[in-house]
Amino acid sequence: MLKPSADLIIDPKQSRYSLVVGVAKRARQIVEESEKNGQILIEKPVDLAVHDFMDDKYRLVECPIENDDEPEEENNNPVEEAAEAEAQELPVENEQG
Repeated sequence: MLKPSADLIIDPKQSRYSLVVGVAKRARQIVEESEKNGQILIEKPVDLAVHDFMDDKYRLVECPIENDDEPEEENNNPVEEAAEAEAQELPVENEQG
């Protein structure tokens, strides 16, 4: 069984996680196509998917991620925002009666 290095398939800037996800998705497509056509696969779907990426039949496209290192000015935590909203909506009762 051929086990190519991930470096041969992806660019240095791409993540290995993206490769794993891409190969898994392609392998599922291969299985679905073979079931539709009534074909019996001799080779494993993951091996076929890896070869598709090696032969440049498919390629990975990654979306750029925002920089999380910069501090945020606003509080974007939905749990804290919900707690603050609930606290503002509840009427305040005086315990003295």
